[in-house]
Amino acid sequence: MAPQTDIALVSLGTTPGLRRADEALAELVREAGASCDVVAVPIGRAGRLRRQTAITDLVEALASRRAAHAVQARAIVYSTVTAALLARRRMPYAVRFDSPAALNRPGRSGAWQRARERRVLRGARLLLPWGEAAARALPAQVTATGGPAVVRLPVPLDEVKPAPARDVDAVAYAGYPRKRGLELLCRAFAEAAPPGARLVVGGLDRERGLRWLERHAVAEPAGIEWAGALPRAGWLALVARARVLVNASRWEDHGLTQLEALAAGTALVTVPSPGAYEALAQARALDARLVAADVSAEALVPALRAGLGLDAAELAVYGARARELLAPYRRDAVARTLSGAVLPALDIRP
Repeated sequence: MAPQTDIALVSLGTTPGLRRADEALAELVREAGASCDVVAVPIGRAGRLRRQTAITDLVEALASRRAAHAVQARAIVYSTVTAALLARRRMPYAVRFDSPAALNRPGRSGAWQRARERRVLRGARLLLPWGEAAARALPAQVTATGGPAVVRLPVPLDEVKPAPARDVDAVAYAGYPRKRGLELLCRAFAEAAPPGARLVVGGLDRERGLRWLERHAVAEPAGIEWAGALPRAGWLALVARARVLVNASRWEDHGLTQLEALAAGTALVTVPSPGAYEALAQARALDARLVAADVSAEALVPALRAGLGLDAAELAVYGARARELLAPYRRDAVARTLSGAVLPALDIRP
C-alpha cells in the first residue's frame, strides 16, 4: 500500500451489511477528494474455530491485526470494534461501528472484549457510530473528559422510490432465522393477517424455512412466499412494493433493513428488538401502534393488524413523514459530515 494513502479502511466484512457499509464509506471518502484503500481481512483456516463468541472475536481480531500489519496511511479506520480490538497503535485511527461490545457482548463470554474495547476506543482519535443508539451505548469510561471525539456517521441510505402499486401486503427478512425470530413472525402473521394476505420472506428458501418452523412446532402460515436470497436491487424493489415490513428480530445491531424500508415509504411493524436498533425510535414516532410491546408473537399480533389495516392515504402520509425523519441518513448529509467533521479530525485535508 502506497504511503501517500490518506485512509486505510480495515474491513472485516463478515456480513453483507458490513461490506455494504465499508464500500459506501470508501466511496464517500474518494468523492470528498481523499484517497482510501480498503484492506480486506482474510480469516483463513482459523475461521473453523468461530463457534463461540469469545473465540470468534479473538480469531477475527487477530486476522484484522495481521491484515493491517503492513498498512501505510495517514490514518486507519477500523470498520468494527472487533477489527480494532488487537490493533497496534502505529498511526492515528478511528473506529466505526454499528454496536459497541458494551452492548452486544454481555455476560462472561464478552468479558475480555468489553475490557479491551474500553482501552482501544479510548485511544482512538475518533469514534464513528452508525447511529444515535450506538453512540448512547458507548461506555462512560470512553466518553469521559479527554476521550475521543464522537461523530455519528450513518451508512448512507439509497433513494428507494415506492412502487406504483403496493401489491405485497408484508415483507420480512429472515436470512438468520433464529436472530430474525422467524417462528415468531409466522405465528403472528397466521393470526393477524386477513384472508388472502401475502407475506414474502427474503433471505432463505422454503426448505430452510420449514426446517426452522418444524423445530419450533409452528405451521407454515397461509399466504407466505419464500423469496430466497435476493440481490440487493431485487430486495429493495420487493420492499418498495410492500405495504409493511415486519421485524421480529431477537436482536438488532443497527437495522439497515428497517431503515431502508422507511426510506421506501414502507410502514415498519416491529418488535422492540434489543440492541442498537436505530429505526426503533423512528417507528415509534411515526406510529406507535405498529411497535409491539415486547419481543413475542402475541405482542406482534396487534401491531401487525394495525399495520395491515393502514389504507392507501394513511400509508402515503406515513411514507412522507418517514422520508423527512431520514434526512440525516441520506447520502448528501453523510457526505457533509464526512467532509466537515471526520476528515479534519484525522488531519486529512484534500
